[in-house]
Amino acid sequence: MKPVFRSKKIRTLILIALPLFTISFLFLAFTPSEKEEGMYPLAQLGSLDLNAVGLKIPQSEIYQPGKTGLTNALVRLGGCTGSFISEEGLIITNHHCVFSSVAAASSAEYNYLERGFYASKQEDEIKTSLPCRITLSFDDVSDKVLEGTESLEPADKKTKIAENIKAIKAEEEKQNPDLEIDISEMFVGRFYTLFRYKLLEDVRLVYVPPKAVGKFGGEEDNWMWPRHNADFSVVRAYENGKPYKPEKFLKINSNGTRENDFVFILGYPGTTYRHAPAEFLDYQYKHILPVISEWFDTKIEMLEKDAQGDEAKQLRYAGMLASLNNTSKNFKGKLQGLTRTNIISQRYAEQEELQLNVARNPGLVEKYGSVIPRLHDLFEQKMKITDDYLLLNQMYSSSGLFHVAQFVNNGHNRMEYLGKSGSRQWINDEKENLLAELRSEYRIFTPELDREMFAGLIFRIHNNGGGRMDEVLKMIHAESGNLHDINAGLSKIWSKSKWLNSTATIEKFKANPMKFFKQNNKLVKIASVINQETDELRQEWKYIQNETDALMPRLAEMREQYFGGTFVPDANSTLRLTYGFVRGYSPQDAVYDEPYTTISGILEKADTSAEAERKDADYYLPGYIYTKFKTIQASDNLVHPVKKQVVVGMLYNLDTTGGNSGSPILDANGNLVGINFDRAYTATINDFAWNESYSRSIGVDIRFVLYVMKYIGGADNLLKELNVEL
Repeated sequence: MKPVFRSKKIRTLILIALPLFTISFLFLAFTPSEKEEGMYPLAQLGSLDLNAVGLKIPQSEIYQPGKTGLTNALVRLGGCTGSFISEEGLIITNHHCVFSSVAAASSAEYNYLERGFYASKQEDEIKTSLPCRITLSFDDVSDKVLEGTESLEPADKKTKIAENIKAIKAEEEKQNPDLEIDISEMFVGRFYTLFRYKLLEDVRLVYVPPKAVGKFGGEEDNWMWPRHNADFSVVRAYENGKPYKPEKFLKINSNGTRENDFVFILGYPGTTYRHAPAEFLDYQYKHILPVISEWFDTKIEMLEKDAQGDEAKQLRYAGMLASLNNTSKNFKGKLQGLTRTNIISQRYAEQEELQLNVARNPGLVEKYGSVIPRLHDLFEQKMKITDDYLLLNQMYSSSGLFHVAQFVNNGHNRMEYLGKSGSRQWINDEKENLLAELRSEYRIFTPELDREMFAGLIFRIHNNGGGRMDEVLKMIHAESGNLHDINAGLSKIWSKSKWLNSTATIEKFKANPMKFFKQNNKLVKIASVINQETDELRQEWKYIQNETDALMPRLAEMREQYFGGTFVPDANSTLRLTYGFVRGYSPQDAVYDEPYTTISGILEKADTSAEAERKDADYYLPGYIYTKFKTIQASDNLVHPVKKQVVVGMLYNLDTTGGNSGSPILDANGNLVGINFDRAYTATINDFAWNESYSRSIGVDIRFVLYVMKYIGGADNLLKELNVEL
């Protein structure tokens, strides 16, 4: 996370690296007069005075070591956040966080995605594969992780850190065999935290709204405001076959919030890059964001075309399409944000100021003089290989047939290296792991689609001009590099392949792995060429990354010495708190976005036509639901006091990112008033920087959650368990 700096020379937000957990010295309490940026780790809550800005309960009720607090109600659910809302293990999260699980449980006969799902009795709840993790405790292990690394070269330091982490985890796992242990890097080469998690692997679906309600607005509204979807679902955690009894669960405030109310969020935000150098943002802007979003758009187009009119395929592709669309639009938002703001130029200016400061102080030149120039050179080197490297890596997950081919090629090379007896021992020891690896990306949507995706990647890499696909093009007689010729050349290989039958292929591997690895055909030869290209780039990439990581602590020291201030680490999927206010904003000239939406907005957008249903349109709404939205007289507490309509969505200036999906929005008394699910389009660059003027997050208001449960889902037993009366 980006720390807050106060400097007479430059009032900017720049990293400073100080010892993270020396709280008595580092995190002096302050009383902010307005919203401050930050995704604060639990260890830093003592640096805040939340009561001064609106919190009405003692701050210790949120988190206090050794005592039960609101943080005990939080869970990490897959890649999202959830929170316990009953003493019987009910967890509320986002609809999109369980989307793939619902799709997996659905069929053409029981299409829970379309119709929704409600288990009025526990025995009717549907088991999922979602893992549920509860943070129990944590410790700073920075000294142990960095022990013996002081004088090592970058690559050796990386190896030693990995060895130390492995040893620390092993020792901790001996002491806590029932817990999941993880060591998170809070800042590369500086700070490391050991977390202890309780893992619950039995999570079951309880209530899921119909897709037309939970995903109303679809991709058209994704990352946008105003929003009118009920992006929530309810699951239940079990332990030993019985509902889990949480130490803490959240109470629901069915009256919701009002504009400018203080709110806060607890959750597991994913990855941010606020301490990265300017060159990293340039690298994202010029390479990562455009290359991946363009390729994902192509994959989306291919999948949607293939699934058109086929409900079974639509269900099969639903989770992947949702993920691809989400990432693509997010990346486009970041591109727009980096274009519209001066974040990149500001970072360069800050680094120039740091370099000038070093030049003015001869005592600093030897230690720090080369840091920023070297970082610049490393990123220039990285940018030269990035596009090819990204697309080559996409090959392994985009084509099931190529995935098998590279698996065979790697296995064959390994056997040649080990010899006959060594190969037998290797396969005996690693057969289950190898089987898992084979299955990992082995999906054939259709033979044509599998081939077209692979061809599209060859075409793009060839067009980059580095010559990395020249040998492959010769092998398939498509030297022109034309996409049509590439497809034609590959079609002969695909049509003859026995690997299109994934079940039979896996059975052959299980029956005789050594024979399986001895297969040799043209696709294996193509894989050999591509694997070699990828491995070469991977080694270069690894070298650049090791060198960059070694420089980051020294860049942090430069900033510390020059700017002073405090440090909030970048988000890394560990439990954090962010706070702020329910507040609208002006995303562009002459436009003001209010902080609440209502059911009237749903009625304005809704399309109930048969044509919209057939096309699975973003704003399609079944007639019976439309009628309910239009005619039901809801409880007064669910209604906006001025607009006289049920509140649907809410907007607030909290600092969130990916992983905060499903995070509870809590009011000044620590009660649940909404579920976070998105950011506004202008806030997609939160990963790089937060700003009050453009950073807004979006949640489904608890009033709409309760409305949907009662009036759309008829989930009265669920409401009873939540102690809610409407």
